[in-house]
Amino acid sequence: MERLPGAQPPEPKRRGVSPAFVVWLIGIGAIVLINYIQSLAERFHRSVPNLGVLEFFAWLLVCCLTLYGLALFTRWFLRKLFWTVGRRLFLSYVMIGVLPFFLFAVLLAAILYVIAGVASQQAFKAERQSSLGQLEALNADYALQGKRPRLDGIEIYDTADGSAKKLPEWLHETTYSGFALRAGVPLLVSSRQYPNGRTVVLALPMNEQWERALEERGGMVVSTRLASQEGQGFNISEGDFGDFTRRGVGWRRIFFYDITERGGLIDWESGEANPEKRLFTAISNPTSNLVQFYFGGATNSKIMRAIFGIILGLATTLMLAYLIATAFAAVLIFSISRAVNRIEKGTRAVERGDFSYRIRMKRHNQLGAMAQSFDRMTESIASLLASVTEKERLQSEIEIAASIQRNLLPKEGPQFRGVSFSAHFEPTASIGGDYYDVFNIDKTRLAVAIGDVSGHGLSTGLVMAMVKAAITTLVEEGADEASLFQRLNELVFRSTERRAFMTLAFTIFDLERGTIRHTNAGHLYPYLVRRGVDTPISIESPSLPLGVRSTMAAQTAEVDLKEGDAIVYLSDGIVEAQDENGDPLGFEQLERLLAANSDRSPSDLRDAILDAVARHSGTRAADDDRTVMVIRFDNLKSAAPDASALAVNGAALVT
Repeated sequence: MERLPGAQPPEPKRRGVSPAFVVWLIGIGAIVLINYIQSLAERFHRSVPNLGVLEFFAWLLVCCLTLYGLALFTRWFLRKLFWTVGRRLFLSYVMIGVLPFFLFAVLLAAILYVIAGVASQQAFKAERQSSLGQLEALNADYALQGKRPRLDGIEIYDTADGSAKKLPEWLHETTYSGFALRAGVPLLVSSRQYPNGRTVVLALPMNEQWERALEERGGMVVSTRLASQEGQGFNISEGDFGDFTRRGVGWRRIFFYDITERGGLIDWESGEANPEKRLFTAISNPTSNLVQFYFGGATNSKIMRAIFGIILGLATTLMLAYLIATAFAAVLIFSISRAVNRIEKGTRAVERGDFSYRIRMKRHNQLGAMAQSFDRMTESIASLLASVTEKERLQSEIEIAASIQRNLLPKEGPQFRGVSFSAHFEPTASIGGDYYDVFNIDKTRLAVAIGDVSGHGLSTGLVMAMVKAAITTLVEEGADEASLFQRLNELVFRSTERRAFMTLAFTIFDLERGTIRHTNAGHLYPYLVRRGVDTPISIESPSLPLGVRSTMAAQTAEVDLKEGDAIVYLSDGIVEAQDENGDPLGFEQLERLLAANSDRSPSDLRDAILDAVARHSGTRAADDDRTVMVIRFDNLKSAAPDASALAVNGAALVT
C-alpha cells in the first residue's frame, strides 16, 4: 500500500453520548422523582408546592426531545435506506413501475367491485319487484278464483268477508302496488279494486322471514332498515346486523347497499308519501350469482366467454411484457449498483492510500468510462507518487551533496598575521558550480583559488569536488603553476563527457618578497584595490578555460604586493547580474564601487559588492552562482603564521 508523502489514514470518528439524550434521561429521571415525591407527600398527607408545574415542564422537555430523537432517527434511517445507488434505483423502479401498477390494480378492483355492487343492487331490486309481482298475481287469483295464497307471513284484507275492517280508508279507494311503512315495519303491498266495490289487499312484511326466503331462492343475504334523511345524509334506525354479518360475510361475496327513492315509501295509516323516510337495505350477494348473471344462457355465455378469453389473453400478454420489463430493470439495477459498488471500493482504497487498486471494468457505457478514468487516475497518482518519492530521494541526496560541498569550502581564511579575508558563496541551485579555496603553502607564502564550472546542479558539484581534491593534492606535491594547470586541464577534459569546462584563477602571494603570481584559465581577472589609487588594477592573464582542449599553456602574471592592498575575486554571476530590464551590472559600475570602498575591510567591501548586486537585481532571481572573495594585506613584515596554523585546510603543509 502506498500513501502520499505526509498523508495519514483517516481516523475513525468517535461518537459519544449525545447531550440531548443525556438531557432526555434527566427529564425521565425528574418525572420519576416527582412522582415518588408526590406519593410520599400523599402518604404523609403533605403537599409540596409547584410539583405540578415542574412535572409539566419535565413532560414538555421529554416530549420535545422524543420528537427530536424521532426526527433524527428518521433522517438516519432515510440516509441508510437511500445510501446505496442500488436501493435508490430499486425504490425509483418501485415508485415508477410497481406502484402505478398496484394503484391501477386497486382502481380497477374498486371499479369492478362497484360494478358488481350495482349488479347486486339491481338483482335485489329485481327480486323485490318480483315479490311485488307475485303479490299482484296472488291478489288476482284470490279475488277471481278464490285461491288462498300459500305464502308464509302474507296478510289478506278483503272487503267481501269483512277482514278489511282493519284497513286504512285510503286502501278502500285506491289501487296501489309498492311499499308501505306500518309501525316501523316495511311492507310489500298489493291493493286492487274489483267490481261490486270489492277491495282486496295483500301485505307481505319485509321481515326476517321474507329475507330468509330471498336467501333460499338466490343465495342473496339482505337486511332492511328504516332510514331517516338528515340533511345530506341518512340516519339508519337501530337494529341488529349480527345475523346479517353471520350469514353474509365471506370473501366470495359482494357487499353493497340499496336505498329507495325519495317519496317511494307510503305511510300505512295515512296513505301519504313520507319524503323523510326511506328503506336502506344491506346486500351480500355471492359472486356465483354475478357469474350466472354475466355468463348465464347459451348465447350470452358464448359471447362473454369470448370476451373473457380476449381480456385474459390481453392481460396475460401485458403481464408477460411487464415481467420482462421487470427482469430487464432488475438486471439494470444489479449492473449499475455492482458497478457503483466497485467504484466505491476503489475510492475507499484510495482513501486508505492504496493506489494500486484497479477497478478493471470493460463496459462501454458511462459507468465503464468512469471506472476506466478512475483506473487511469490511480495509475497517474501512483506514478506521480513514485516520481515524488524518487524526487524526494534525489532531493535528499542533493541536500547531502550540497552539505558536502559547503564543507569543502574553507571555513577559515589564511592563518597569517596582518592578512584579513572574507568570502561569500551563493549558488542558484542546491549545488553550485563556483569554487574557492585558501592554501597556506609555507611561512611566507599563501595561495588562493577561485573557479566556475559551466552549468548547474549535481554534475557541476561533482566536477568542483574533483577539482578541489586535485588542486589540494597538487599543492601538497609542490607543483608549479604550469604543471598544476596542465594536469587539471587533462583531468577536466577526460572526466566530462559533454565537454564541460571550468574557469580557474590561482594566485600565490609571497609575503617575504612582496609579489603576486597570478595564473588564470578563462576566469574573470581579479582586481587589485590599492590605497591612493583611484582606479582598481585588473590583473590580466588571458587563457582558455580548463577542459576546452586536451592541452593548454596557462599564462602567469606577476605584480608587486604592497601593504594595504586588497585583492578582489569575483565570479561572472556578480558582473552579469541583471535587473528587471535585463541590463547587467557591468564592470564599470563594479570598478567605481571598488574605488569608492578601497579603504574598507574585506567583509565591508564584500557586503558593499553584494548590496550593489541586490539593489541592481531587485526582485529578479539570480541566473548564475555568485561568489565574492576579498583578501587584504595590512602588515607584510609580521605576517608569519603560527606553527600550529600551518595547514592547507586540513592537508599537510608543503614546506
